[in-house]
Amino acid sequence: MAIQRSFSHRRGPRRYHNIQQLVRAHFGLSQPDVARLLHLTRATVAMDEARQRNMPTAAWLRFHHLVQALPVPDGPAPVPTAAPMPLSDDERAALQLRLQGIRGQEYPLQQKLTRCQTRLAQARLRLQALPTLHLAYPDERGQRWLANFETEARENLESEAGKPALLELRLRVLAYEAAEITRLLAAG
Repeated sequence: MAIQRSFSHRRGPRRYHNIQQLVRAHFGLSQPDVARLLHLTRATVAMDEARQRNMPTAAWLRFHHLVQALPVPDGPAPVPTAAPMPLSDDERAALQLRLQGIRGQEYPLQQKLTRCQTRLAQARLRLQALPTLHLAYPDERGQRWLANFETEARENLESEAGKPALLELRLRVLAYEAAEITRLLAAG
């Protein structure tokens, strides 16, 4: 008598699982979960897993979306690489020109990033200093000035908050492009 292995969706996929069990193990679903998802009874799902009866076509088509989301078992197939073609003189000239353009774009972006980071740091410092400044300027005129001071700092934080990340991303993209162009020029 063969030992029947019990399946647990908490244990993760195993080699001996059929496709239904692999899907359940990967997504952590129980048979009742799959049955609800496919609008079937749990018994129908269990019989399909045991290969005693096939689930209806409409249910299989819905289930197929989960199968498509499974990772490839041994990773993607290797892509054959072709030998690089040598670059023509026109292509080399175009790449050199683009490389110069990238270098011309990097400096202003770096300067813009530095200014933006400085404005953000200053706005944070203003907000940190507010309690002390409120004590130092208790009169009405000083409080109005501090209200403007605080509003300006908060507006700077709000308007500039995402800019450094975008500028850094743009600089990384330019650096990547420059590295690829340099690699192409060296290879061809």
